[in-house]
Amino acid sequence: MRIPATLTAGDSAAWVDYPFGDPLGASVDAGSYTLTYSLRGPIAAAGIDLAGTPAGTAWSFALTSAQSAALNTGTTTSRWYWAAYAAKTGVRLTAGQGLLLVRPNLAGINSSTVYDGSTKSEQILTAIDAEISARINGGATVEYTIGTRSLKKEPMAALLELQARYRLKVARERRAAAIANGLGNPQKLGVRFS
Repeated sequence: MRIPATLTAGDSAAWVDYPFGDPLGASVDAGSYTLTYSLRGPIAAAGIDLAGTPAGTAWSFALTSAQSAALNTGTTTSRWYWAAYAAKTGVRLTAGQGLLLVRPNLAGINSSTVYDGSTKSEQILTAIDAEISARINGGATVEYTIGTRSLKKEPMAALLELQARYRLKVARERRAAAIANGLGNPQKLGVRFS
């Protein structure tokens, strides 16, 4: 299935899905089957059922800007789950399932609204860095007891290990984003000899 993996709310998208084989090896194509995508996510009334248009033996799909704008959840990236179904009289096959990430439409966010476009990994790394800094500066209690209840935070060594793990995760995300934005892989250095 060739539905995009990410989309900005308000953008349109188009793709073509090609024929495929059913579990018995018979061809599933636009001549015999309809193909429909169902998108469901965090907004109950915004689910979409998108029917493909036959294009020879394939199906073409178009998600309009109005449809994708309805998938916007505000200032955070939302997760929309999709499933594609091929159907003909008396037969239905699940052709594929996946996830569509819908990024917020920044043009639709009030310019006076605070916007944090950091990923979940970046937010976690920021929180880990803040906890480490608080402990180094003596402002964080590591363990305490009140009556019969007690709390013990992670040891510093565990925090440092978690910090290293999230730094790698954030670096991988940023590298993938740079490649997706056409900036190339920042870890590769090109050298030309004249």
